[in-house]
Amino acid sequence: MKRITIIIVAYSMISLTSFCAVAAKTTEENLQVALEQQQEQLRLIEKELAELKGSSPSHPKQTDVGDKKWQINSYGSVLYKSEDTYRNIQDTNPERRATTDLERVVLEFVYDFDLKWQVEIELEYEHGGTGAALEYDGFEEFGEFETEIEAGGEIIVEKLQAKYMANEFFTVKMGHIFVPVGLGTDLHKPSQYFSTQRYWSEATLIPQVWHETGFNLISKWQGFTAQTLITTGLNSEYFRTYGWVSTGHQKRFEQVNADDLALTLRVDYGDVKAGKGVGFSFYTGDTSGNRNNNTKVSGDGNLTIFGLHGAYSYDNWLVRGQYLFGRLDDSQAITNANKTTPGLKPGNFSQLGSEAESSFVEVAFNSQNIFNLTKPLYLYTTYEYANPIKKVEQGNATERFNKQSVAFGINYFPIDNLVLKAQAAQQMHAQSNLDDSSSFSLSMGYYFSI
Repeated sequence: MKRITIIIVAYSMISLTSFCAVAAKTTEENLQVALEQQQEQLRLIEKELAELKGSSPSHPKQTDVGDKKWQINSYGSVLYKSEDTYRNIQDTNPERRATTDLERVVLEFVYDFDLKWQVEIELEYEHGGTGAALEYDGFEEFGEFETEIEAGGEIIVEKLQAKYMANEFFTVKMGHIFVPVGLGTDLHKPSQYFSTQRYWSEATLIPQVWHETGFNLISKWQGFTAQTLITTGLNSEYFRTYGWVSTGHQKRFEQVNADDLALTLRVDYGDVKAGKGVGFSFYTGDTSGNRNNNTKVSGDGNLTIFGLHGAYSYDNWLVRGQYLFGRLDDSQAITNANKTTPGLKPGNFSQLGSEAESSFVEVAFNSQNIFNLTKPLYLYTTYEYANPIKKVEQGNATERFNKQSVAFGINYFPIDNLVLKAQAAQQMHAQSNLDDSSSFSLSMGYYFSI
């Protein structure tokens, strides 16, 4: 009897253990099912929120209309400036003049065909004025340049590019694209530079926000970004003393000559736009082949430009800087040809530098916390220097356009999409009979994306 009792108790314990194990397994399976159901509900909620915001996880900040994914960006600026100005190159006594300028209104349209292909169009309306198209009339006896006034304001297509993103490491841009020489192509929106106007030192040497037709191969790896571009080159017929090769940009012509192409290389580490990056750029290309009357210059007019740039931010401080150096072959032959080409009329501005250089450094501090403000207030100072005629092949280089400037100012952002600027500056001239000149300027800039 005792043995039977022990057997019954043992069997009961085994049954109870089996029951508990089955119950535990059933509970674990139920919990797993419940967890999966909750995760699915969360995914549905996230999808609904994304649809309400007009975006999807793979394409943030874009508006979906059926299968279309598009974006519209815009920025612009208006300027008031009071400054000492010279009437001409012989004038040594400046007069004070005040001007206003609707500098630009830019519209940018972005359309995603799919996850890999995208098209981007950027239109710029400049100065609120009337545009002038330049064309070359080869049926004149010696060939002549003619200017045609066009109503409706000056509108420039700065960008018309197709972009193919193969993967996170490799991208191709083709069409009418930016040439990444100088920081102007990176920092050209009102919120991306502190001065009331874009960097004058860069604009003295090269086209500002430089754009040409060609293609750009972009590679990214371990924080490095490398760009290789083949694009249309410049036209030396419009190179000038005061602007070196910046005025040779063919945007003023109805058609762009593409007999001489240019190679651009750029390597960056980090992100200059984000305030932490350094890099260098290299540009080379001939310029004589793109002249409309290319028989007047025997040399190639090869142009080479080197650039160093960087940006660093820490806490409330931001520092940015750039140095550009350029060399132009056959500068004297180009000078002589431009003097005698009908319709160009360069006058005193025909002499070209065989070497040119420019630089700038700007330092800014966000004083928002010091003044207990709810929005950013930047205090900044900028130093700029440019000499478009540092050296010449023959004769003596004029010092008239060798200049430096120091500026102090503020940037205030009353809302995220609007910046108000004020600046006082002094410009120093290398020419001994020119006194320092001063300026005061105000500007307003906006930017938005929908």
